[in-house]
Amino acid sequence: MAMTEPITYVLSYGMAKVVLTLTDDRFVSKAAMQNVDIPLASLRHFCVAPVVNDVNTYDSQLIVSWANGDKTESKKIYVRQTDASFQQFVNALQQRRPDASLMHLPPAEAQKQMGVMSTNKLAWIIALGIVAVVLIVALIFILKGNS
Repeated sequence: MAMTEPITYVLSYGMAKVVLTLTDDRFVSKAAMQNVDIPLASLRHFCVAPVVNDVNTYDSQLIVSWANGDKTESKKIYVRQTDASFQQFVNALQQRRPDASLMHLPPAEAQKQMGVMSTNKLAWIIALGIVAVVLIVALIFILKGNS
């Protein structure tokens, strides 16, 4: 089988840079402390989910999950879905692994199927967790003060 040219997508925002590369048999994502290099055959699912970003440098996350031994790992990678080069990248990924694509599902449904929590939901859980800790600490101080 003839090797095709790797398909690359690059997004720079602030000091950060994301480089996605798709070869005949690998999916590679290079970013600060976020390198992923997996065989395409290990890819379980992928989808794109919109994210809110005030700076307008990226508008979505490419979410990929893959098999690593007997466990599933996943990664969220910031992308600009409106970039033509990103569209080409995702189209190529869909052509190589149509079985792994969840692009036909609404983003929340796709993330649920992947077992990945949406960024918005995660933010709420963290916020509620912080509020709970503050309330518990306050309660302890109140109870100690009364004893």
